[in-house]
Amino acid sequence: MTGVRVRPQAVNRSIDDGFGDSVTGQKPVFLPITPGVWANQSCTSCAIQPPTSDAFDNTYTAATYHPALDNISITFDFTGTAVYIFFILVNRPANQVTATTAVNFTLDGSLIGNFNHSPNSTLPEFQFNANALAFSTTGLKNASHRMVISASSPRESIFVNFDYALYTCAVSKLKSI
Repeated sequence: MTGVRVRPQAVNRSIDDGFGDSVTGQKPVFLPITPGVWANQSCTSCAIQPPTSDAFDNTYTAATYHPALDNISITFDFTGTAVYIFFILVNRPANQVTATTAVNFTLDGSLIGNFNHSPNSTLPEFQFNANALAFSTTGLKNASHRMVISASSPRESIFVNFDYALYTCAVSKLKSI
């Protein structure tokens, strides 16, 4: 007797800063929407300009938080059991610009982690992909989740360059038996 069995299979999907979710197309929300706060790879006046050839999908979105801004954030939704967030990190900033990264990660309304990176002249000028994993968590319920990445400091400026996120979800696959 032949039948069909539904079997969940783990699949990785991406959320690019500019192109959004590889399946739904939903894009991350960058706040505040004030002109000049967030810039992408086409910014010609930005002091920090990583090579796009090393960025995921050749794009990135960056901002420099200043205490007068109160807060900057990146928000995206995903349905899955794990999430991995990648930044572009700067180790040798030109002209003494801010390149320190310090952010908090809030998942489904609960603060679950933070990330700090200070420039290190012994490392490559820019770090990408696996060398710039800022956050990861696994073992989540395969359900809808909201991730908020935020920077706020009463004393210092913070550089944030979001490249992409990967999330793992369980999808049903039909298997003949």
